[in-house]
Amino acid sequence: MDWDQLATVAQLVTGAATLGVAVLLVSQLRQQHRDSEREILYTSQGRMQDLWKNIMTSDFGPIWARGSQDFDSLNEEEQEQFRAFGYSFMTLQSVNAQSGHEGLDRGVASRIQAQTDAGWKTWPGLATYYERYGRSHTYNPDLRSLYDSAFLDRFGREVDTTWYWGFREPAS
Repeated sequence: MDWDQLATVAQLVTGAATLGVAVLLVSQLRQQHRDSEREILYTSQGRMQDLWKNIMTSDFGPIWARGSQDFDSLNEEEQEQFRAFGYSFMTLQSVNAQSGHEGLDRGVASRIQAQTDAGWKTWPGLATYYERYGRSHTYNPDLRSLYDSAFLDRFGREVDTTWYWGFREPAS
């Protein structure tokens, strides 16, 4: 074997080794990405559980019980507390949607829509919160469309989009 042939074999071996390292790095990056997504979900779920624990307190429990059924039954201070809960809840839902974990889950085409449909059926006061306040801070247009669709399905009418952060905007 002459020097040219030896150099060619060395280049082939080096190229194969480089390709092997690249494949290994790609697989490690994919695993790291999956681990990061999983961590985001675990953190989000933990925060959601913490948020729900707040409902179980003697201070907020009665406000939740009334407001979740009829937002307008709350006085101004109670509405403020309910809005703080609603903002936190919807922010966590937005994190789930943004992290790409909105896909199929146990045969449900949209986990967030299924949760929203069930939640607004059980707690219509949350839908009132969404219409008056929550839509204003739902910045993801896909998520807003999903919520709007759930609202239409649940209440048989479109969301009143004249509400903005709790105030009605004058008609143009």
